[in-house]
Amino acid sequence: MADTKSKKFDFTSLSTLAVVSIASALTSIGAVAAIITGHVALTQIKKSGESGRGLALAGTIIGYVTIALWVLGSIAFAVAGAYLRGSYGMDGMGMHRMGWND
Repeated sequence: MADTKSKKFDFTSLSTLAVVSIASALTSIGAVAAIITGHVALTQIKKSGESGRGLALAGTIIGYVTIALWVLGSIAFAVAGAYLRGSYGMDGMGMHRMGWND
């Protein structure tokens, strides 16, 4: 019968930057830090053979997705603002075109 003893994970070989990447990506505020540390971790893991490639990839991907959502949200907010200004006659400081501030 084969030995069924489970192999334990060696946390000493885990890349610290990979953990930092995923942790900062999950905060959403640290998206840029997640991307930078993720790329650096992937390079170090390739050279040193450390574990944590999946964590580094996840942190990098989540960081890029978060920034993409920020950009899309900003564009949507700007378009909605321009639409409202055009539709309701708001010109930034008041509602002159609607006759409210004459």
